[in-house]
Amino acid sequence: MSQGPESYLDDSRQLTDDSTFCFSCTPEKKCFTRCCYDINLVLMPYDILRLKNKLGMKSGDFLKKYTSVHVGFGSGLPVVVLKMDGPYLKCPFLEEGKGCTVYDARPGACRTYPLARMAKRSKDSDQVEEFYYIVREPDCHGFRDCKEWTVKEWKENEGIEKYNEMNDIFGELLQAKTESGIEHLNADQIEIFYMGCYDIDAFRQSFLEGPNLDRYMEDPELIELISKDEEELLKYGMRWVKKKLFQGGCLACGSASACSTQQK
Repeated sequence: MSQGPESYLDDSRQLTDDSTFCFSCTPEKKCFTRCCYDINLVLMPYDILRLKNKLGMKSGDFLKKYTSVHVGFGSGLPVVVLKMDGPYLKCPFLEEGKGCTVYDARPGACRTYPLARMAKRSKDSDQVEEFYYIVREPDCHGFRDCKEWTVKEWKENEGIEKYNEMNDIFGELLQAKTESGIEHLNADQIEIFYMGCYDIDAFRQSFLEGPNLDRYMEDPELIELISKDEEELLKYGMRWVKKKLFQGGCLACGSASACSTQQK
């Protein structure tokens, strides 16, 4: 596996929305699609939702065919990585001569490149504070003969904001895990995390269609909303995992809130 983009992070300059940079990625560049080979591309929950819908697949089928999963060494949580194809380790969605075949559903990391986003939630205002760095890979010609952008223009052009919104909710979950002091999850907890964050169709079946006590404890209007809107279902799924695993949810009875089982 080659070095990831984070290895080429230019941390000499911190960018905000009004900061400018030059970049252009077009088929005329000699390096075009070279960055689509031999990459360690971690997929976020919203990446998976967009890709599986683009391909017309159930999330479980998509995950089985296109990804591998491991437990993160530092986080102790399931990490989903896109599997590369063939001897040259090509992105499975790259078609020679045509480029990306899932371009309008491409992952957030692909959209954001050549920027790398750093975000943290302010303890005072509960607002997400973000800034960006430029990733300068030696083989990338995108910084030559290029167009000038502000960071804000780039985000709007690439459709990044929805990805950032979803990633921030996922970040809240990761932060809750850190604050809980829990270092390792057992097999049942890993399954809950994986289903609620990554396997959205399995979560829908379990939570909305199965005999799940948590559903009956929620507002009927919320249940109606997440039944009709898959993005809202994913938001709920990530927050459900946060509450269930790291904020006092009861695994014994399946409730995401305190119950008599916990108090015994």
